[in-house]
Amino acid sequence: MVTLMAKKLNIRPTSGVYATYKRLSYQPWTAIAEFVDNSTQSFFDHKNELMSQKYAKGLRITIDYIEDKDMGDSIEIYDDAYGMEWSDFQRAVVLDRPPQKTTGRNEFGMGLKTAACWFGSVWSVESTQLGSRNKYYTEINIDDLGKYKTEEIDVREDLVSAKEHYTKIVIKKLNKRIVGPRTVGKVKELLSSIYREDIRSGLVKIFYNGTLLQFKEAPVFVENINGQNKAWKKEIEFTVNHEGKDLHVSGFIAIRIPGSVKDAGFTLIRRGRVIVGGSEKNYRPVELFGDANSYAWQRLYGELHMDNWPVTQAKDNFDWHNSGLEEAFIEALQNFTQDYRRKAESIRVREKIHTKDLVHLATQDLSGSGLVQNLQIEIVEEEPNQPQNPAKKAIQEKLTDLQQENSSQEEVVTPSDDGVTIEGGNHVNYRFMYKHIEYLFHIIFDMSDPAMDWLLVEADGENEYTLSINMRHSFFKPLIEKREFMPIMMRMSIALVLAEIESMTVSPDGRIEPSAIRLKMNEILESVRKGDE
Repeated sequence: MVTLMAKKLNIRPTSGVYATYKRLSYQPWTAIAEFVDNSTQSFFDHKNELMSQKYAKGLRITIDYIEDKDMGDSIEIYDDAYGMEWSDFQRAVVLDRPPQKTTGRNEFGMGLKTAACWFGSVWSVESTQLGSRNKYYTEINIDDLGKYKTEEIDVREDLVSAKEHYTKIVIKKLNKRIVGPRTVGKVKELLSSIYREDIRSGLVKIFYNGTLLQFKEAPVFVENINGQNKAWKKEIEFTVNHEGKDLHVSGFIAIRIPGSVKDAGFTLIRRGRVIVGGSEKNYRPVELFGDANSYAWQRLYGELHMDNWPVTQAKDNFDWHNSGLEEAFIEALQNFTQDYRRKAESIRVREKIHTKDLVHLATQDLSGSGLVQNLQIEIVEEEPNQPQNPAKKAIQEKLTDLQQENSSQEEVVTPSDDGVTIEGGNHVNYRFMYKHIEYLFHIIFDMSDPAMDWLLVEADGENEYTLSINMRHSFFKPLIEKREFMPIMMRMSIALVLAEIESMTVSPDGRIEPSAIRLKMNEILESVRKGDE
């Protein structure tokens, strides 16, 4: 590599504006998406040239978040797309330089600048274009721009091989950090969703800290009607005329089984990338889905392509508020969703969860937070001994029959037959240390009667208790039909019993103040929450 010369890039008169971008309403995944938009658009604009290269496999994008206590955290985004020559390089860095092509994902020409400034105060861009021998590098220091009213920045130009093609962005002195398993998991999950079309194509691979992002497809409900299988999924297409412009919609709607509170709903896609949608962010207007506790809310989903619809500058929503456009969209979509909504409401499907999965999910936060120690778990495959308590005896008498029900992964059941099937044993021995005391909980999962008590507790000896949890209690409907809720119910039951025990233990006269259990419960839940961060 040979350094040719230093160029000067004029950023007058708006150098001070860069600092204002740190206040934009980005989220980590929407900010990262700005960089990925540029990378993917560069690839698709020049796909034929790039794919004609020897050993070409498609586009590779790597996003690396580097934690460094000494030097400070940084973010690096790298792609092997087409790269940039001087004119595009200028547009990428300088304000008020829109791209020549405005029909792609980077139509506003602001994403790199705004997202980089939002993330950090110092950022650099390095790029070379396929077929060019010029590589350009510059660094922007937002604080210095504001302090010194800088009108020009230096750009280093190097001589490289014409076969090289890439863009690399490095962001330092971060204003926003991406730390904690929950935040990192959400970033990866939502990026996978946003670029699901690219991932499906097989031409685009996106890595976050070395992990290849993948998109998990929703399971479509297949109904057997008179010996014939019918998949509840249909293609739709329509046009909304708004202010003299025809806005097109195409895609599909479907019913998913099992349902998902988190993942049901419509995903709205524009130019191959998601604008509205992703885990817990799908589009579910009440006019189409009903209330949040409805089955349609959990089961109806779809993907709708809206390529010529207007979007916000951050590309995190459609620009349809205060104009009646969203209302027109919902009204048009209603004609296609009514029969699917009715069907989604009528289906009853019992989900399944294995005992070992239930116990793992329920206890990992309790032990991971340090709330309990020396955890030992035994799953009792056979029916446990009949307890003396009559109510518990009635529970146990039905356990064997319940274990034999619903042998298939999915089974349509009657409206009154709700709840998740627990396979692999309905009795768990849960031994652990809590505040230097060893406890043994015999936990019984009751699936017998929605009308029975939610939680029965019996002291079996010193620091030994039997908990019978009604996993079908009607109060929790329709949550009881979701396997994700089962670990939460178990975790809440354990926390409540621990709160009761500790409240009794610390009471000097054996009397418990009305607020004591609630306060102890809050303390336990806070410990679990902090451990999950």
